[in-house]
Amino acid sequence: MKPTDSEVTNPNATSDTTIDEGVAANRTRGLASSMKERAATIPAILADGLEAGAEVLRQQRARSSATTPGTSVAVPHDSPITELTDTLASGMKSSADWIRDADLEKLKGGVEKQIKEHPGRSLLVALGAGFLLGKILRR
Repeated sequence: MKPTDSEVTNPNATSDTTIDEGVAANRTRGLASSMKERAATIPAILADGLEAGAEVLRQQRARSSATTPGTSVAVPHDSPITELTDTLASGMKSSADWIRDADLEKLKGGVEKQIKEHPGRSLLVALGAGFLLGKILRR
């Protein structure tokens, strides 16, 4: 049996390399599929976290407005702190609802359109958001 051109140029080449490439391709596809499934659950996890945070704020407000022995002065119901807590909790709940109801493909398309139409403004917004996020995470 006469060797093929690929075997002459690479004597170490065997038919096992095509099998290994097929296995690697299948593993890569499986990994990509797994990553897509995990990414699809991120909005639900984020929405659940926002709702849980809103509920904690409401519970903390309820506990702080009641007087208990051995604690500091109770916060009255009409104080600015109570209003701020209510506003923040309502905003977190609204954000959670929006995340659950949002069409991510439509949102992605809208962002891409804005970036194409206004690249300079988009770059400035991204830089500002990155700066603020960096400041927050650094603390």
